[in-house]
Amino acid sequence: MVTQQDLLTVKFNIAHPTGLLIALITAISLPQWALSAQGDDHQPLATSADLGVDYIFEQALRHSPEYLEIAVRNEEAANYQALGRSWIAGRPNLQMNYVDDSVLDNVGLIELEYGVQLPLWRPGEKRDMSTLGRGYTGQAAAWQDYLRLFVAGRLRSNLAAIDEAQSLLLLAQEATRDAQELLTITRTLFDAGEVSRLEVMRVESLLLNQQKNELQAEAALVDAEREYSVLTGLNIRPDSQYHEVLATQQDVEVSHPQLRFLQSGIDVAEAGIKQVEMLARGSPTLTLGSRRQRDRRQEAYIDSLAISINIPIGGNAFVSSKTSNARRQKVEAEVLFQNTYRELNRQLHEIEHELYLTEQAMPLTLQHQDLSARQWEMAKIAFELGEVALNQVMLALQQAHDSKREVELLKLKKKRLITEFNQGIGVLP
Repeated sequence: MVTQQDLLTVKFNIAHPTGLLIALITAISLPQWALSAQGDDHQPLATSADLGVDYIFEQALRHSPEYLEIAVRNEEAANYQALGRSWIAGRPNLQMNYVDDSVLDNVGLIELEYGVQLPLWRPGEKRDMSTLGRGYTGQAAAWQDYLRLFVAGRLRSNLAAIDEAQSLLLLAQEATRDAQELLTITRTLFDAGEVSRLEVMRVESLLLNQQKNELQAEAALVDAEREYSVLTGLNIRPDSQYHEVLATQQDVEVSHPQLRFLQSGIDVAEAGIKQVEMLARGSPTLTLGSRRQRDRRQEAYIDSLAISINIPIGGNAFVSSKTSNARRQKVEAEVLFQNTYRELNRQLHEIEHELYLTEQAMPLTLQHQDLSARQWEMAKIAFELGEVALNQVMLALQQAHDSKREVELLKLKKKRLITEFNQGIGVLP
């Protein structure tokens, strides 16, 4: 019997050619627990009836990488607001001039001038800077709303993937049970001499293929649950499927979170033009200080107050060239807003059209499912009585499974389209 110690020995010697050969030979006779230990150890997530979507959404929001931007954007807005409240247009500078003739004539000439240089606001510039601060504040708030909608889209897609994988797994398990039932009937008929061994082998092959489909369905559910854990940071999920009610709103409005965020970008770009103009024109500066001087060594020092002002003038062509890039950025923001607005409405109408077609196809698909299920039951009874061949029974079974799968996929598609429609409108879960 292969023990856990044997497996560890093979694992550490596998780099050696002999160890590799032993590993291949040993793997043939590994017990089931060893194969499970070497494979994927991911276990299905636990489920809870008390786990609400609101809590899951908040966890997904806090777990998203983009959540880190909230603090930075709020800090940016606060800094620009503080700048708009400042009494001066920039940071002050200390200025000092010192003159001494000791190296040359050495008659005792000394001049010392020092002061504080203060950049001043031009008329209206302080108001423009306050407007820029409010723009960044509005953009930070709009970004948070847009982020919530963005994360909601991720969560909706993942929950839909889990529901789809779980539903298809249940269908695969049901199909496996039906194939097992058909195999039992076929073996009974074989024991009675009614069918050949070849037909038993055909049904066994059908069962094996269906078991393989079931494993693939389990893998799809595992992948969806992994994505759920990465998205939310949780190891538990709701035990019921996720449903939403279709929103009554029919068109995307400018209050859509994404559009409001893009509009805030236009507002910031507009205020940014004023800031670029201010930097290009330059700020008037007021220097307040003192001056101390002595013409000769025998004379007394003379102290005086020093006030100077520096006002940049002209340069309209230079200012226009500096602001042209900022104006282009504003126009690009406006173009992005318009294109996004059109694209959101286009996508919404496509989803609405798909939803209409899905609802129209549902009654016909349900009728086909009912008909296929009855044909399968009748074919199964007729096969037991020896009235039909195995090919007809297998065909009826396959049609019954296909029609049931089609109905389930149609239901899942409708649920997903409803969530996509609400996401396109801008409604949170």
